[in-house]
Amino acid sequence: MIRTTVIGGVLGAALAVSALSGCSSADEAATAPASAIEAASEAAVNADMVTLCEQMVADGLSPEDATALAESNGFVARVGTIDGEPQAVTMDFREDRFTFEVADGVVVGCTYG
Repeated sequence: MIRTTVIGGVLGAALAVSALSGCSSADEAATAPASAIEAASEAAVNADMVTLCEQMVADGLSPEDATALAESNGFVARVGTIDGEPQAVTMDFREDRFTFEVADGVVVGCTYG
């Protein structure tokens, strides 16, 4: 089973901000609310995370290789399940963290946040 998770709300919000920014003048873009800029920045990070998750699963990376890939891109990682057995993990939300599902020594699922 291959599974990746996409946070659509943030991505959708960023796309809306992007679409609206095409209709504004340079002065309006310079004075855009910080929250709109942050939302667009978060969406870019999420898009990167989606791509990395898909790559880790498609390439059948080991947890060590997937962690190295995540870290080389500025993220952190952990293993959430091994062969269907849940591992001890915290329930806190970190937008820069991957959680891997591992089966037979390879990453078969990936979530983030």
